[in-house]
Amino acid sequence: MTSILEILIRNIKKTNYFEGPQHNADVRISKMLTYINENIDKPELLKVENLADVFVMSTTYVSEYFKKQVNMPLREYIIKAKLKLVEIRLLNSDFTLTEIAQELGFTDVSHLSKTFKKYVGTSIREFKNNGEYMLLTRNACTA
Repeated sequence: MTSILEILIRNIKKTNYFEGPQHNADVRISKMLTYINENIDKPELLKVENLADVFVMSTTYVSEYFKKQVNMPLREYIIKAKLKLVEIRLLNSDFTLTEIAQELGFTDVSHLSKTFKKYVGTSIREFKNNGEYMLLTRNACTA
């Protein structure tokens, strides 16, 4: 079961979590989305300063460029992408909340729980009891 979950997670990391640029897209945003998704569990690589270095942009322009291309702030995209992985782990693994929080760069379980509730609109306990994906089945979130 764990190996199946890891294959699923690896494939999800290779996809964009939300609809990408609708028009006037350039290769740079596609590469940026891929980079973010492949490194979603490495918060140090997702900092604006690092993204600016990797994609040869100024630090002040990275967030502006991302929002212009994806119609969503960079920070929000990263949070929602992480929360989709949280959903997968909650429903398909035996990982503890502490393990999930640590793996995805949340400060602690409380931070994960509050963020989950804010964006998903339900508590982690309610989500697990319901047993259905919420963020994976929609592009728009409540926050």
